Amino acid sequence: MPLNLESLSDAARTALLARIAHTLTICARDTYEVGTKNVLDPQTLRAYNELLHRVTGSVVSHLSGSQGYSLPSMVEMIRSFGIHHKRVGEMDWALQNALQSTETKAME
Repeated sequence: MPLNLESLSDAARTALLARIAHTLTICARDTYEVGTKNVLDPQTLRAYNELLHRVTGSVVSHLSGSQGYSLPSMVEMIRSFGIHHKRVGEMDWALQNALQSTETKAME
């Protein structure tokens, strides 16, 4: 599913990355055992942590005006994560949810 990234302002791109990071934390909760402190899938949880590290690093880069991962490359990383960890639907949801929230806020 295509994302319209080109039309976003710099501020909206940064907001989108932050929303993606937040949404990924929701997706990562699937690695936990409900109602306990147990982790059912530690390898995937660690992979989420590494992905979140890259996404939040990109947010910091955008905020500081330094060169970091581009938004299209971050989206590709997220999609690749979904393929590699058999979570394509979750990653598509995370991207679409974050983009929809960003577009809604931009219209307000």
